[in-house]
Amino acid sequence: MESLVNVGIILSYIMVGFAALATIGFGVQKMMQNTNNAKKTMYTVVGLFVVFFIAYLLASDEVLNSYEKYETTASSSKKVGMGLITFYFLLFGAISAVLYAELSKAFSK
Repeated sequence: MESLVNVGIILSYIMVGFAALATIGFGVQKMMQNTNNAKKTMYTVVGLFVVFFIAYLLASDEVLNSYEKYETTASSSKKVGMGLITFYFLLFGAISAVLYAELSKAFSK
């Protein structure tokens, strides 16, 4: 019975891999066909990496005494801090974009 479950899991992984490759392949194909959208996408990806980099620079690598018992390292603390700061940046950006879009519609009438 275990071997049947393992085969099912392996087939699931293979199908997910093919789906991921197909998704990426079609995305790249569409980017090649429409270069204006490709430029916008590249700017967005670069902007996301800039946000990651700034968040990494702002994150602290301090480990509190209460977390030493979990064997938390300075590196993992810095990565968690970077993730939290990135989340806050992106959350603030999304809320700002929604407010700007709605308020600009309201005041343009």
